[in-house]
Amino acid sequence: MIRRGVALARRARSRDLATAPSTPSTSPRDARAPRDRARAHHNALTPNLQGKVIATKIIAVDARNGVASALTGIRGAVTYKLSELDDAPRVGDVVEARVTWMNNPAGALDLEVRGLARRRSLERVWRELVRARDAGATVRGRILNAVNGGYAVGIAGMIAFLPARAYRGRAPPTTAEKAAAAGGKADAPVVGELCGFKILKMTSSGENYKNVVVSGPVGGGANERRAAAKARHEKARSWGTKRRGDDEAEAATEDEAASPDEEG
Repeated sequence: MIRRGVALARRARSRDLATAPSTPSTSPRDARAPRDRARAHHNALTPNLQGKVIATKIIAVDARNGVASALTGIRGAVTYKLSELDDAPRVGDVVEARVTWMNNPAGALDLEVRGLARRRSLERVWRELVRARDAGATVRGRILNAVNGGYAVGIAGMIAFLPARAYRGRAPPTTAEKAAAAGGKADAPVVGELCGFKILKMTSSGENYKNVVVSGPVGGGANERRAAAKARHEKARSWGTKRRGDDEAEAATEDEAASPDEEG
């Protein structure tokens, strides 16, 4: 009796399943799809673009509120202030921006559009200085002012450090007024005068800290040009004196050689 009752219960359950309305099956992968889409922008596979410049496309401009919306292609839309943009944007324009933070507290990108031209210029200068350092070439710069332990040197918009131990001038740098008062005979380079420098060391930590250490001045500068011209002049004078001495000695030898014949 027990076995027959179990069999009847099984047949009844089978009839209930056959008559029940069908429901679409959901696979475990389909169930995870919304969660995966929500995390797609925050996983480890997202490229790290912090500090990089990306192109964004303007999709809406609200002149009344002074903002514009743009797509980044990485996250959702970002909002720019019209005052931050160089020109009035239109829908469809491409605006370049630098990623300052990949995930702000709201989980979005932080972008900046100001100062990109200057940053690019400094990056080009940095690459040129790296090449000059590797080649041992001389770079041109100007001594700006004295700082703790040395001097500040401006090189193509970047501030370098000239340690006092690496300073090659005969006297501390002087100003143009003092050099003029000395009649242009000062042995020190003039502040603000274009001179040559050798790069000793370059260090960079992240995107904001860049340190350049130089030695010099090497060549250039009005004082050094005057010193070089004076050295050339002294060398030419010594060479001319030597030549005159050789000519006089040669003439005396010729006179001595000719005197016996005249006596005969």
